Amino acid sequence: MEIEELIKKYGTYVYSYAWKLSCSPDEADDISQETFIRAWKNRDTLRDEKAAAGWLRRICLNCFLMKHRGKEAQNILFAGGVQEPEDDDRQAAERYMPLPEEEVLVDESIREMQNGCFYAMVRRLTLEQRIAFSLVDMFGLTTAETAQLLAGTEGAVKAQLFRARMNLDAFFSGHCSVISAANPCSCRAWQEFWKQRYRNQEEMRKSAAQVIPDGTLDWHTKKYRFNPAVRGKIRYLYAHMPEKEPDEKWFKKIIETVSLPPQTTSSL
Repeated sequence: MEIEELIKKYGTYVYSYAWKLSCSPDEADDISQETFIRAWKNRDTLRDEKAAAGWLRRICLNCFLMKHRGKEAQNILFAGGVQEPEDDDRQAAERYMPLPEEEVLVDESIREMQNGCFYAMVRRLTLEQRIAFSLVDMFGLTTAETAQLLAGTEGAVKAQLFRARMNLDAFFSGHCSVISAANPCSCRAWQEFWKQRYRNQEEMRKSAAQVIPDGTLDWHTKKYRFNPAVRGKIRYLYAHMPEKEPDEKWFKKIIETVSLPPQTTSSL
């Protein structure tokens, strides 16, 4: 399989995977590009082309972990830790059915702002929580598949997933008008706010500091209690985040890089 064919077949898959792991367009660009560059350098390790998706997924995850934790740490994530009981929400997302007005937002810019806010809050989770939540609730892997991918235990993955879900539930239940119309934060209001963003930047920084003082979500500080309706809605929204498509520059950079004279082969 040539590099162009590999990218054409799996480009959107890997790019979306990198986006959901990083919740950042710049990081997604870098991580997904590095994934294909490493994959091409190590293409002889792919024994079966039918397994290419899983092979690329593992390389992409390793690129992400090395960027954030360093090579020496990538194999100890989720290896242990205290397991917290998984709350009884297995059917919450399936039970939740969006109302017609929730399914279609007439203003696409507001939909984009909503998605941007949801990605931003995932970045407020700890690294371990973000990985568990991104792989299970955003990308659709099971906890068992996630544990296998991370070379860790399923119990540890469930514990981090529990914390991630509770932290996001606690935040959105009290702030987001998409979750509850009574909440103060409205996408349309923020759209108007951003039109005047340059003279309002200081107010925005103060507001953000009040909402998340230390920069990390923690449901314990809010004394939040599990609400299955909130959980179902949040999981539905995250599970239906749109796929991300890389642009032409992204493609060209990979082709140019793999066309350079061979260097020392990087490990997967």
